[in-house]
Amino acid sequence: MIEDCITKQTKIFEIQVDKLIEFNETDIKRFSFLAENISRETGVPQNLIYTPPYFFFLDRWHKIHDLWYFYKSDDYDFHFINELLGEVISEYFGLDTVHYHVASLCVKDESIRYGLVSKNFCTPNYQYKRSWDYGFSPRKDLDILKEVQSICHSEKEYLLLVEDLKKFFIRDFYTSQLDRSGNNFLFQQTPSGIRLAPLYDYENSFETSYVDVYRNQIAEINLQNPETLMILKKDSKFQELLHLLM
Repeated sequence: MIEDCITKQTKIFEIQVDKLIEFNETDIKRFSFLAENISRETGVPQNLIYTPPYFFFLDRWHKIHDLWYFYKSDDYDFHFINELLGEVISEYFGLDTVHYHVASLCVKDESIRYGLVSKNFCTPNYQYKRSWDYGFSPRKDLDILKEVQSICHSEKEYLLLVEDLKKFFIRDFYTSQLDRSGNNFLFQQTPSGIRLAPLYDYENSFETSYVDVYRNQIAEINLQNPETLMILKKDSKFQELLHLLM
């Protein structure tokens, strides 16, 4: 239980609400309107807040003192620790990341729930896209490192984006990240070019049976693949990151 991870010294971020928005399959117009408003204020893609009929995160978003926060909890202490540890590991590899606080969700006339809260890291000034939005297909190799050149406007932009991706892949490979679907990482379009957005969603880590394979929506590191091994050995950035891993 998450409560077992909390001590008297733990600083707890309190979220107090009278009622949570409850999911149903019929209020599509109302839910879409609410998601559109949150998206406009936060910069978060609307379809990551609500995509009918079942992708529903409206009940996770809370506006507190004019700032938007995202609360998450499945009451499982293993996932709770993974999220906190994931932030530290991303910073270790030099990646921008979501920042978590231990939180209590206090809904009127209900028992207190514990989890994590993070301040919205998107900005309405940028555009955020998923790999699907660029038409990147699932792969079982590292060819995406060449393919992303097609969405960049300069060599400098391309090199920075590729460095982001290499850090991202090695970081996730180290943690045996299992759930890096197309909804669980974003690209951000800024005035200076396309970069990897801050990482988030670390709960499904450290539990794979295949420690020599990591796969996400656009790439795969498989240590049984000779071509992948050759790339990891010859690329100086990958070598630097693997040294950090060890």
